[in-house]
Amino acid sequence: MGKKKATLERLPLRPHGKNANDRRSAMDIVLFLILLFYVLAVIFPFYYCFVISVSSETAYMTSDILLWPTDLTFEAYESVFTNSEMWNGFGITMILLVGGTAYQLFFTVITGYAMSRERWVGKNFVMNMILVTMFFGGGLVPYYYLIKDLGMYNTIWVMIIPGAIDTFNMLLMRNYFASLPKELEESARIDGANDMQIFVKVYLPLSLPMLATVGLFFAVGNWNSWYNGMLFTEKSTLRPLQLVLREMIASMSTSVESPTSRTYSEGLVMASIFFTIVPMMCFYPFLQRFFVKGIVVGAIKG
Repeated sequence: MGKKKATLERLPLRPHGKNANDRRSAMDIVLFLILLFYVLAVIFPFYYCFVISVSSETAYMTSDILLWPTDLTFEAYESVFTNSEMWNGFGITMILLVGGTAYQLFFTVITGYAMSRERWVGKNFVMNMILVTMFFGGGLVPYYYLIKDLGMYNTIWVMIIPGAIDTFNMLLMRNYFASLPKELEESARIDGANDMQIFVKVYLPLSLPMLATVGLFFAVGNWNSWYNGMLFTEKSTLRPLQLVLREMIASMSTSVESPTSRTYSEGLVMASIFFTIVPMMCFYPFLQRFFVKGIVVGAIKG
């Protein structure tokens, strides 16, 4: 009894009572303020962009910083919504978003599944060749001539076909497939399923979080795509939305050509920026829970 009592006396006392609750409350307040500051720092650029887009030129030129809309006007948005180049770019970007994402997701998923299977002849060689592309490239000039020789120059395919497989996303899919229990495949084979049936009916339904994650990566990349359009297309009708916006910002001046010439350039550019970011901002919340789960699970097993 005496030994047990001495042992208990040596144990460190845990904070309890009012003092412990006060410390926890103070820490919660500090963390809340830090997170609140971070949220405001993230949201403020979007808010400031919107404020400039709906404020008049006089208010913008006479104020160092606009904290709220002044001399409210929607002329910039009228210019954007009546600009044929913006809508043409929006159409091209939607083709890239839907068709390009489906195309890239298909090849990335089947490659990741193949790389997650048991050893087959040439697997290590193929995997190493894919990994090399993460660190080395042939250069822009050879790539340019390759695109021309393949007949994709000045076509919409140049913004879709070259991005068939993204190595990072393929690794995420491979890790996810490899993390699933092998017993699922064994039981399906006992029931008479072949490789295609196992992939479609067993693995794909279980990989919806990872598919949503990788699909979101591809969707955001295609929505922001402009580089290949700038290098390999000359037709103005093939310019994606981000390229139209880039050229508008690059040529920002008071003489910006628009259906509403009275709209000042800064307001027009800010309205265009807001026009391009809102669709992704509306789309992301619906996939956020899949996104977080897919990233965690896909990165566990390598």
